[in-house]
Formats: sequence, structure tokens, C-alpha cells
Amino acid sequence: MSVRTEFSDLIRAMARRDWGTVDQILNGLETTGWRGGSQVIGAAFAIAVNERFPANHSPTDVARFVAETRSQFPDAQSLPALEMEGLVRAALGEVDLIENLNPETALQMQIVFLGKLLQDRDHDEAQLEEFIADVERTAAEHL
Repeated sequence: MSVRTEFSDLIRAMARRDWGTVDQILNGLETTGWRGGSQVIGAAFAIAVNERFPANHSPTDVARFVAETRSQFPDAQSLPALEMEGLVRAALGEVDLIENLNPETALQMQIVFLGKLLQDRDHDEAQLEEFIADVERTAAEHL
């Protein structure tokens, strides 16, 4: 299985709320490495965040979203809330907010957020495949 396929399958499993497959893919990636994964997950996260928030969003909107995410995903509770808000706001254009964020922590946050964003969006199969194609194109630009 190619790295690109693994990450596409991860996104599909998250969108379908197939958490057993998500865990299986994540465990496999931990052992084989995340080669190219941060670009794919980062692209998916950025696209999904920008779809979620309107142009006139406020920091309060972001804080509310982070609080919802932390309450729905137990793994998110161990992640720092202010940094999570900064990561979302960075994806929305305030890039200076993540200058000191550890890349591994950022990746963990992006995965948690991506699960929430995909769950909230509830794509049908055609929309999901369109989203994945957009993610793959965007990630390829940064590889």
C-alpha cells in the first residue's frame, strides 16, 4: 500500500467514523513511519478548517470549536487548548501563532481536528472523494 493510499484510507475511515480502522492505520503508520504524512494530514486539516469557518469568524468561534473537539475526543484532552486554538487560527491565516509549536504535537492536533471536522461535515461518498482528491493535489504541491 502506498503512503498516499494509506493517508487517503485514513481520511476515508475518519469520515466514515470507522475508528477501529483509524486506529489500525495510525498504528501501522507509527511502525512504518509517516513519510509524506504530515503534508497530507496538514493539507486535509487546512482544507477542512477553511471549509468549516466563514471568512468573518472570530477567535471565540475557534475557541468554541476547540472546546467541542476536546469534549468529544478524549485523546484531545491531553493536548494544550491554547495551542490547539492557535493551530486552527494559523490554518485560517494567522500563521505566526504556531511558530513555537512542536511538529509532532501539531500533527496529533491535526489528526484529532480532522476527525471532528470530517464527522461534522458528514460528506457523502462523492463529496468525500472530491475532498480527498483536493487534499492529494494540495499535499503534492508541498512534497
